[in-house]
Amino acid sequence: MSQTVKVPRYALLKKRSRWRRRFFILLVVWIITSLFSSFPTTRGLLAYPLYVHEGDASGDAAYVMADGYAYWERVHAASDLYHMGRVPRVIVLAEDEPAGFNFVQNKTETRLQRTVAYLEWLGVPTEDISTVRVESAGMFGSLNEARTVADQETKLQRLVVVTSAPHTRRTQFCFRRTLPPHIQLQVYAASPPSQSHEIDAPLWIEYIKLLVYYVIV
Repeated sequence: MSQTVKVPRYALLKKRSRWRRRFFILLVVWIITSLFSSFPTTRGLLAYPLYVHEGDASGDAAYVMADGYAYWERVHAASDLYHMGRVPRVIVLAEDEPAGFNFVQNKTETRLQRTVAYLEWLGVPTEDISTVRVESAGMFGSLNEARTVADQETKLQRLVVVTSAPHTRRTQFCFRRTLPPHIQLQVYAASPPSQSHEIDAPLWIEYIKLLVYYVIV
């Protein structure tokens, strides 16, 4: 005949108290991290290890890294380099994806058409805008762009790559692994980490991407 073992009431209360305490600690930690990470300055500090910026960058051309909702921020920064006399031309990726309807011209524009129009509006002449085209898409977008520039811009001696602050270290890694050794590479962040449009994106994803690039490339 089996006997039912009764657990003392104080032991049950102690166990419940321990789990409540752990839950409360986790809740407090989550609230604190969520609260502090909502401030741009804090997120800028979290992004700082990803950040590479050469403020006096200059070269034969500035290449604007494509994609992302901060793309126009990068285009603007490239135009600034042009007007400061740091680069004589701007290189962009020839993207044929639709980028919205132009009501003035009454037609749908591609990403490339809108980019060229924006650069012209910023004062960069059409003859000083160059394009490169990715022949085949792949999983590693930044690496594909770096290979495209290396293959299609063979006369470069000095290149400035413009991208968003959280992407600068990964971009630098891709281009250093791809460009010929004689090409001088400089990376220019479109804005400081705490002011970048990309600062609102999950930063842990960028850390994982950087790790994957280091392991695979």
